[in-house]
Amino acid sequence: MTATFADPRTSAPAPIASGAPLDLSILVVSYNTCAMTLACLDSIANETRRTRFEVLVVDNNSPDGSAAAIARHPLGNMLIARRDNLGFAGGNNLAAQQARGDYILLLNPDTVVLDGAIDKLMDFARARPDAMIWGGRTVFADGRLN
Repeated sequence: MTATFADPRTSAPAPIASGAPLDLSILVVSYNTCAMTLACLDSIANETRRTRFEVLVVDNNSPDGSAAAIARHPLGNMLIARRDNLGFAGGNNLAAQQARGDYILLLNPDTVVLDGAIDKLMDFARARPDAMIWGGRTVFADGRLN
């Protein structure tokens, strides 16, 4: 498998050699959320600059063509297309078994990463390793705190 990370010189993800160290594994479980999942992947690529990451997407047998569309996305090279529906927990557990990052981020497919949020979350996690679990702030589309 080849992982990807956002190259700060471009907006496109750049490949990381197989076996290279990764800061973060981002796990996304998709079911019938094609457009949202693609927007999520776009936002990861566009807003994550300092963190070496991989994205593992588990598609739970979506009937809307999600798996095929995700596979064509630059971050879709680590797609796990299921022929059954493992649900949210099962999909995350499956992806976590293959994750290579030092940290794992569970990201819902309707997430849009804003303002370098993943880089900021990683900075915070590294500054406070004793916490052992971290989470980002979520906001509604109009910017209000969720």
